[in-house]
Amino acid sequence: MSDQLQARPKLNSLLLLTIAVLLTHWMAFFNEGIFAEDAGLFPTLIYNDWIAIADMFSSAGVPVFTYYVWPMAFVGNVLLLKSFVIIGVYFIAIFSYLLASKSGYFSERESLVLAIFTQLLPLPTITVIFTYSIYFNAYALFLLATYLFLSIEWMRGRSHYLLRGLAICIYFIAFTLNSLLVLYAAGFVLVYAVWLRRTGRRVRNARELVSTFSSFCLARADFTILPFVYWVCKAIFYPRYGLYDNYNGFTLNVESIAENSYRFIFNGTIFPLARSVYDWNVYLYLGAAVCSILFVACFVFANRGDARNAQLNERSSDGFKIIGFGIFLLLCGTVPYILVGKSPAPGVLMRNAMLMPLPISVVGIGIWRVIKFRSTNLQSHRVAIVVFVSLLTVFIGRWWESYAAWQARAAKDLAVSQYLADHPEWSAYSVYWIVDKLPLSGEVSEYGFADYTSKFRILWGGQTRMAFTPAHILFFGVDTKPGVRPVHSNLPARIAFFCNSWASAKDIDLSGPQAELEITATQRSWNDASVASGYLYYRFIEPSGLKNYLAELVNVTLRAR
Repeated sequence: MSDQLQARPKLNSLLLLTIAVLLTHWMAFFNEGIFAEDAGLFPTLIYNDWIAIADMFSSAGVPVFTYYVWPMAFVGNVLLLKSFVIIGVYFIAIFSYLLASKSGYFSERESLVLAIFTQLLPLPTITVIFTYSIYFNAYALFLLATYLFLSIEWMRGRSHYLLRGLAICIYFIAFTLNSLLVLYAAGFVLVYAVWLRRTGRRVRNARELVSTFSSFCLARADFTILPFVYWVCKAIFYPRYGLYDNYNGFTLNVESIAENSYRFIFNGTIFPLARSVYDWNVYLYLGAAVCSILFVACFVFANRGDARNAQLNERSSDGFKIIGFGIFLLLCGTVPYILVGKSPAPGVLMRNAMLMPLPISVVGIGIWRVIKFRSTNLQSHRVAIVVFVSLLTVFIGRWWESYAAWQARAAKDLAVSQYLADHPEWSAYSVYWIVDKLPLSGEVSEYGFADYTSKFRILWGGQTRMAFTPAHILFFGVDTKPGVRPVHSNLPARIAFFCNSWASAKDIDLSGPQAELEITATQRSWNDASVASGYLYYRFIEPSGLKNYLAELVNVTLRAR
């Protein structure tokens, strides 16, 4: 057992995992639109507006993120900035693999499959948004710290204390994503279970469970009190203020808990798969099927030497234990959001499901282990290959659909920006009423005022313009019609708060001249895959035709009000 617990990662597994991440997420590296919550960040980085960045994160009680974002101003390339999200996803997969193999509860092959599906399950489909690289990289740091926490169980002397201190410091940084404070319980239980297994201790009743767990906690008092110390320090030194004063406050009524629990079940698991069934592009899924078959062939070839040992390990009776731990892990990753009234929803709010893929993958491995253990006549090897290829095809196809939709939105946004750049005289207005008649899929349809004000600032300079989309007319409580001056809001504190450097509208004059900005499609049908492929072709293969291609995608009209 000790040899298995201390098994080293295999180079071919790391290579396969790298291929899997690139196969799934390659389109994210080429998406250069300004989307949703990136809209406020990019202009502040371009203009090196350090104070605006610091104020934004400080008001949310997460000033640590400021020191992550500041250096990004020197990257100077949208494509490179967005790649930081996939780097986070990649390291989440890597550390998931390392943790699984180190724990001793998974064979080498199971650990690899677990890591592949951790980055493959199409749940947190917001990997084109740079702002969320903060969350993904915090999660990756959390898994790294847990791996170090697990590793020190085999160490003594100076290296033990060095890694112990390093793990605590990394945890402290990762906890800036506060939901990880609850997920920490699952990591702590994992290390406890591995400790029991490594030392050969038996837990036969509740009394022995209490005594062994108490001794484990006392011997690791620093790790035991760590999340509580962090929470106290955060409350004292990093309080939220402004509109974030009550952000993520507990919502403990039964209706909210039930509604958000349902959304986690439906939007977090059923929706991504259902969307793949009723709305799919044959060419994307055909490509995904070909890639999946080639990948599984490489997977089988790379693991053929370990097949016999893996088969024996996977037929042990730990399947139900793995399922139980996976469910506990899933609860730790979802309950924090449910208790504060949050849940995943199609679009950018799918970020609330970012902690779900790993637990679901653990449960899936446990279910497969139970099936193999109880079905002696099952042609498990052939069935596993068919299931593996099928799941890869469905999940990769779903990711590619998502990326095609975001890429199509990027093309639309860049086409609109091109119109604005070609008409500098349109910059003379203070308030722009947005009339967007170009339909996009629900996943990428969300536009806010900052999406437009950031464009205005980047293209025309200054922070004197405000855009009102239909959704944000309600959000800001605007109760005057277009053309009426000044624009009046029944939520003046909210509109004043958001008219800042972060939203590129710091110097707005709501009594200034107004215009209606109308966006319409020039094509009868808008197909995400065809628009995305056309944009990529002209962007990287025939760049001389990109301007004309973008001009043919949309019509933008401005009318004074």
